[in-house]
Amino acid sequence: MDILIKKINNQSIFYDKEIEIDIEELFLKGDFQNQKKDNVVLINDNKWIKKHYLRKGLMSFLGDLYMYKSVKNTRSYKEFSLLNSLYKKKFPTCKPIMGWITRNLVTYTADLIMEYIPSVDLKTYILQNKINAKDWHLIGKLIFKLHKQNIFHGDLNITNILVNEKNIEDKFLLIDFDKSKRKFLIDNTDRNINLERIAKSLKKNDLFDKNNFNKLLEGYYVSS
Repeated sequence: MDILIKKINNQSIFYDKEIEIDIEELFLKGDFQNQKKDNVVLINDNKWIKKHYLRKGLMSFLGDLYMYKSVKNTRSYKEFSLLNSLYKKKFPTCKPIMGWITRNLVTYTADLIMEYIPSVDLKTYILQNKINAKDWHLIGKLIFKLHKQNIFHGDLNITNILVNEKNIEDKFLLIDFDKSKRKFLIDNTDRNINLERIAKSLKKNDLFDKNNFNKLLEGYYVSS
């Protein structure tokens, strides 16, 4: 197993054993900590991004508390594990640095640290009028590449697709794999749910264009 889990008092940290920095030392020094409970903040001189898991929707009244079962069943561990696997296979996403959970009797809070990539989300990129037909095609290919790994994205919307114009090879990246799942096989239902989620996100933001979305679908299905 590539992921190490270490218990420190009421906290459990996890990270890839091949990472070339002393995670435990940095964690004990408090380098990953801050007092804010914002969902996402930049740390380490803006080199890393820290994600603190917060409930949304009907369960938002619970804030950042989740019911504890085991470390491997926590939100941050599941996302770290999935990200780590994808990153090692050179899938375009953020490099995971480490994650941890803090237990309090039967509940826990969760955090995840990832490498920060200077970029804009797809929504912003569209509003900047920079996107073209080739871009839509590349986005479709990216989604197919994810499905080829048998990964179902939990919330494939236009803010979870990043654009890094400085990277010619991997201009588009996928992020936020919370609630995403590795499946035995991605079927047509899974494909349609993910593709329809993007269409819904575009429509919600008044950014849907049928011709552009057809280019995305073309990139997806030509890759299959």
